Amino acid sequence: MKTKNQILFAAALLLLSSTAFSQINIGLRQGVAASTFSDKGNLYNDNEVTFSYNAGLFFTIPLNKSLALQPEVNYVRKGRCNETTELNTTVETDFMLHYLQVPVLLQYRNDQLLNKSNSVFYLNAGPYAAFVLNTQTRITENTEGGLLVPVPDSKNTDWGAAFGIGFQTPIRKKDVRFDLRYDMGLSEIEQQPSEYRTKALSLTVGILL
Repeated sequence: MKTKNQILFAAALLLLSSTAFSQINIGLRQGVAASTFSDKGNLYNDNEVTFSYNAGLFFTIPLNKSLALQPEVNYVRKGRCNETTELNTTVETDFMLHYLQVPVLLQYRNDQLLNKSNSVFYLNAGPYAAFVLNTQTRITENTEGGLLVPVPDSKNTDWGAAFGIGFQTPIRKKDVRFDLRYDMGLSEIEQQPSEYRTKALSLTVGILL
């Protein structure tokens, strides 16, 4: 119930922020992400990476010519794959978290680097809240696929920060965005052998509606 209330509260804030400004751009985004878990502040531990799909909805609210506020609602899956070998048997254990992630990003836009006035580079940065929808594990022995098993009583709500760079350009009369983003979780993940936090690198393509 607490998680549902948090999701409703975040959705209400998103709705209020989107109706408070004019000239709002709305778009859809989807792409792929590489994620893992690592100790707090460890940006270089990129072992045990898993790959997944993500998608979402974004609102771009212009503040002035160069700055915009961009709240989003995204589905993301983050996880880690641990591999061990014993008695010639290789065992892979996947731990996966399915999140509804709500970032609120400040976007800096620069169209002076290009000759085309309709194309623009931008930088994104800001906090996010991610509410767990489902947690699963899967054990695979010697490349034989295992079943996804739900993890009960999981409370892996994550708070973190997102940083990214992107490029927007018109394609067939639609503004299309290519977005490269890094997410760094700040909340400790439950049911892990260490004080792990999430980290993810994603590449998405978005289109303005």
